[in-house]
Amino acid sequence: MPGSRTELLLTLLRFSFRDKSVVLLTQGLGPQPFHNKIVVLVNEWTNSAAEMAASFGAENRLATIVGKKTAGNVLGAMNFKVGGGYWLRLPIFGWYTSQGQCIEGHGVCPDIPVEVSPEALADGEDNQLARAMEIVKSM
Repeated sequence: MPGSRTELLLTLLRFSFRDKSVVLLTQGLGPQPFHNKIVVLVNEWTNSAAEMAASFGAENRLATIVGKKTAGNVLGAMNFKVGGGYWLRLPIFGWYTSQGQCIEGHGVCPDIPVEVSPEALADGEDNQLARAMEIVKSM
């Protein structure tokens, strides 16, 4: 993310001639009141855009990630008709963090690992959510 108005303008110029599906949106520059007061709950079923959001929060120290490592499933793909009633699905893009890390196949590791308890779930309690709530209340 750009750290100043000058960097923001340079970033906009850099991307303005590229694929228009990429949009840079910011709510202002610098620290925000909610920074470091966010908890993101993830597990092995967290994938795609949810992993992108979790990795952004973790990498920029904007959120505490709680739960289990995510799936590492962020490749975008397209389907191509190849004839005879068959389709071919090919990955066409991946997701890289601002520090150049590829999430595909690696996932996002939580800051605070919490295993799910099947016994607690059977009793109607979610121990991962409960731990996340404890952390939010302590912020």
